[in-house]
Amino acid sequence: MRGRFAVAAAGMAVLLASCRREAAPARTAEAPRTPAPAAAPSDARDVASRTKRPPGGRAPVIWLGLDGLDFELVDRLAAEGTMPNWKRLEAEGYTARLTSYMPILSPVVWTTLATGVSPDRHGVLDFQEVDPATGQKMPISGRSRAVPAIWNVATAAGLSVGVVGWWATHPAEEVRGFFVSDHASAILFEGLSQQGIAYPESLSSGVARLTETDGRVSDEELTAYVAMPVDAIARERRTREAVQNPVTALGRTIGATRLVSHLARELYDRNLPDLTMVYFEGTDVVGHLFATDVLPKMPCTSDEDLARYGHAVDAYFELVDRLLGQWMRRAEEDGATLIVNSDHGFRWGSERSCEKASRDPGTAGWWHRLDGVFAAWGARVRPSPQRGHATVYDVDPTVSALLGIPVDTHVRGEPIRGAFPALPTPRREKLAETVAVRRLQGANLSESEASDYAKKLRALGYLSGTEPARLAPSGKDRPGLTEAGWNNLGLFDASEPGKDADLAAEAAYLKAIELDPHFATPQYNLAVLYRRRGDDGRAVEWLFRALAAGAPDPDGVVLDWALDDARHQKTAEARRVLERGAAAYPQSEVIRRALALDFFAHKDCARADRELAPFAAATRSTDTLNAIGLIRGCLGRRQDAVEAFRRSLSIDPAQETVVRSLAVLEDGPGSPARRSP
Repeated sequence: MRGRFAVAAAGMAVLLASCRREAAPARTAEAPRTPAPAAAPSDARDVASRTKRPPGGRAPVIWLGLDGLDFELVDRLAAEGTMPNWKRLEAEGYTARLTSYMPILSPVVWTTLATGVSPDRHGVLDFQEVDPATGQKMPISGRSRAVPAIWNVATAAGLSVGVVGWWATHPAEEVRGFFVSDHASAILFEGLSQQGIAYPESLSSGVARLTETDGRVSDEELTAYVAMPVDAIARERRTREAVQNPVTALGRTIGATRLVSHLARELYDRNLPDLTMVYFEGTDVVGHLFATDVLPKMPCTSDEDLARYGHAVDAYFELVDRLLGQWMRRAEEDGATLIVNSDHGFRWGSERSCEKASRDPGTAGWWHRLDGVFAAWGARVRPSPQRGHATVYDVDPTVSALLGIPVDTHVRGEPIRGAFPALPTPRREKLAETVAVRRLQGANLSESEASDYAKKLRALGYLSGTEPARLAPSGKDRPGLTEAGWNNLGLFDASEPGKDADLAAEAAYLKAIELDPHFATPQYNLAVLYRRRGDDGRAVEWLFRALAAGAPDPDGVVLDWALDDARHQKTAEARRVLERGAAAYPQSEVIRRALALDFFAHKDCARADRELAPFAAATRSTDTLNAIGLIRGCLGRRQDAVEAFRRSLSIDPAQETVVRSLAVLEDGPGSPARRSP
């Protein structure tokens, strides 16, 4: 998840000269010299003058992908003056809420954005794929994509193309222009083989050398992002593992952001493509790292962490805004249409939860909001002060229509006419049959390299660490789906209308469970699917299988399931779930309290008391003590009820209802005079 130009002036000139706009790039070029040290980071500098695209002819498209960008954050930062370029873009252009789909996973949705088709058709469904020959899980690659992307279609139509960093694009693809795969980013791919990273291949050595300058962020530079002394930053980066350490991860994210933008900017200036696509992962990664450390302060955030990390998000987005300004300059000078969008939003405000960690595998995805950002600015855009609405399926048809190229027959969306009222609907063709996709040869990763990638995914909350590292090889030409990929396919199918989609979801979940019988998530999803069908027996069976397989928070899951049954007047089903939960988790005070209160509501106070009796002596829960007070009052055990309520008030005196209940009990016939707790 990236002044004057002083870095690598000579080296980059050689690097970029190998990529000419007039024809397909040459295959060989002189290796660039090692760049001179930069006087300032590349994000703070831009060339004073550049060759502009000649006026007339086709209007180009510059398309920037900012992962996880959310209006709640950028609206605040624009209003506060931290993102002046974004504020200008919104004032002079068009914006819309961009609705994504489930599952909201970056490789999946960014591939939809680049193809216009749904994940069941494009085939990219996870952060990993299964090597068809060995069964080893590997980083997701372009080989999993089953349809041509917009850059392939543009190339086939004779347009020039430049792509840098887009998700699931390794190894690089042959286009009429330049292509740098997602492995250029150090956030997840540092340390992996760089073979096949760039097309033309002569760019690869220059990319590697530029990584050494732009990709490295000094301890001193990080003091602008985190309130820590330089020596403390140095210790953090030395002693704690990369992605698991927020300071080290932040440095890596800043470096990747600089590198991707610098590469794309310089390659763009040399080649002036008709279509430029640049992807930045850091806008999402920074959210997972620091969303709990921004104001307003969350109860679970310490004062120390707020002071240390509270400025990191604003400072990073200030960097992103500078880079956005550099691309706005190019769009303005070259008569281009600038498209900026995210794949989903992010929870930055009151929706944040202390119960759901942003880097925990079970809850990281919860931080993704379904609605993200779309913005258009520059040539052909109709400005509007009103924020519109679009979906992730609409972006590819919009860009294709701007370029005058076809879309696939299975594309779901339409051009976003709020921004482009006169834009025609692009023609539909069977692109998989007519458009060639040619990729470079990438290296076969070792088990240790694949394992290192998996560790980074775990640190960001995308894997739990319990997954098998290897599955049975498929023996087919394309990589196979992981068990998580099958689960994600089931999630997508389950969100689609119709009986066929429902059956497809069931089959996908069962395939995920077949590949990994201990994988709790598809078991829970299968329970939800059966419940939606009205098959409560099978639903509850799979619910408790999921819990036995390690689904997190069994207390919360059982209670939520029972409460949902009760809300739908399925009282018998709610009771059965609570009883089974109490049997499976006899030490769960929460589940047994809920069951006791259900018995109490049905006037079976003796059974209710038996459920809570094991906890009566030692509990410190006011909820449990209050339930005991109610139940023992129901049984006529007035003094026991008084004792339970008084213990509850000793823990939390500010319970008016309990105070009144206690007063009734103590002032009743034959009771002693009312006493203070």
